Amino acid sequence: MNAGRLQESVTIRLSHSDAAGVIFFPNAFMLEQESFERWLEGGGILLREMLEGMLAPTPVVHCEADFSCPVRVGDRVVMRLAGVGVGETSFTLAWAMELGGRVAIAVRVRRVSVDPASGRAIGLPERLRTLLAASQAATSTIS
Repeated sequence: MNAGRLQESVTIRLSHSDAAGVIFFPNAFMLEQESFERWLEGGGILLREMLEGMLAPTPVVHCEADFSCPVRVGDRVVMRLAGVGVGETSFTLAWAMELGGRVAIAVRVRRVSVDPASGRAIGLPERLRTLLAASQAATSTIS
């Protein structure tokens, strides 16, 4: 994902669906995670840096999704970063999965920066804060 564009097209595959051929709800979060990783990469941050302790990890502490209409196998959706919320130790990314020009699935995920040794919340790393600020300026501010 290009950090400047903040969106990408995704084709819904059979592995994303339930027996009815409709996206299975946890897979909306899987697609969000994949977009999150590409968003980080587009901003010059590798998830591996978090996993290897070079950058504070940011585990998910809250996630939610609203499904407005069925998204089926073969549908091509636009996964777009719609908004960013930034706190001292946490951030929220709001994603819109658009189908035919309307939001079919809206996903929000809040992550918290933690100290790997203690598990306690710590301030967001400056590199991440910079990427968040740029993305927030390009989208909208959410709470």
